[in-house]
Amino acid sequence: MQQIDASAIDAVGIPRLLLMEHAGLAVVRAVHHLVPDPSAPLVICCGTGWNGGDGLAAARHLHERGHPLRVAVTGPLDRLREEPAAYARILRGLGVAPVECLTAEALGPLDEWLAECRLVIDALLGIGARGAVREPAASMIERINRSGKPVVAVDIPSGLDADTGRIQGVAVRATMTVTFGLAKRGCLLAEGPAHTGTLVVDPITIPRRLLETAAA
Repeated sequence: MQQIDASAIDAVGIPRLLLMEHAGLAVVRAVHHLVPDPSAPLVICCGTGWNGGDGLAAARHLHERGHPLRVAVTGPLDRLREEPAAYARILRGLGVAPVECLTAEALGPLDEWLAECRLVIDALLGIGARGAVREPAASMIERINRSGKPVVAVDIPSGLDADTGRIQGVAVRATMTVTFGLAKRGCLLAEGPAHTGTLVVDPITIPRRLLETAAA
């Protein structure tokens, strides 16, 4: 799937920011399927990579629809890549400042946010993550699972290996997973189905010929 993304961006010329925007909108549709109330408070947990950028893109649209938001990011905002950083700046301009949660010890407020929210969006780790989940993401995942709240996972539940479906130490148990382009093997194998929940595949405007070639 990373190869498909690269082809869409480099060969076809679709800006990564546009793919991220459509990924965010796909997440919004999933959220509203589970929680139609636009006043429902939400927590969005983001990593520092492209997956986190998808979560930040979703945050912008959810804010515009009226949801009270808490947005946590597992790294320094000034080290985000170009596209996630753009969404972080937009959110700050809208008055929804993402909060840096750099260590497991800094996650204290998250328990309160999770207790108050109606749904959690997991945008911590994407399909490129390898090896055991590190802090602070590991502790964040444990808190999300412990909260008992519905979870929408972005592309793949954080901590689930995208190829094998094996848990990388700890993994989010999602109610629904919105995956992009094609279903990820890890969602269908081993522990994948138990952590993926309902699987929704959204093309996010990736050209059909790229998806058909990859699926062949």
